[in-house]
Amino acid sequence: MYAVYIFGSIMAILVAAVVFAPMIEGHWSEGKDGNSAADRKEAAIAALRELEFEYQTNKVSDEDYATLRARYARQALAARDELGESVDLHACPGCGAPAKDGAKFCSSCGGALA
Repeated sequence: MYAVYIFGSIMAILVAAVVFAPMIEGHWSEGKDGNSAADRKEAAIAALRELEFEYQTNKVSDEDYATLRARYARQALAARDELGESVDLHACPGCGAPAKDGAKFCSSCGGALA
C-alpha cells in the first residue's frame, strides 16, 4: 500500500523537475535577469523576427501584425535609447526605405545601396 504512495510521490517530483528545469536553467545559466536594457532590446528584436515570420506564413492577421509590430518596435527603440545607442540611417534610392549605414543592400526591396 505504501509503495503506491511512494511511487506517486516520486513521479510527482520527476514531473515537477521536468516542467520547471528549463525555466530555472534558462534564467540562471545565462546569468541574465531580463531587466536590463540590453536584455529588453534583444527580447524585442527576437519578438519582431518571430512576428515577421508568423506574418509571412499567414499566421497573423494584418491588424494584429500592425499592432504588435508597433509595440515591439517601440520597446526595442526605447531600450536602444536607454542604452545610448544611435543608428545612422539613409534612404534607399530605389524604394526610399531607411537603410543602415554600411549596408550594401536595402532590407526592404533588396536593391543595391550606393
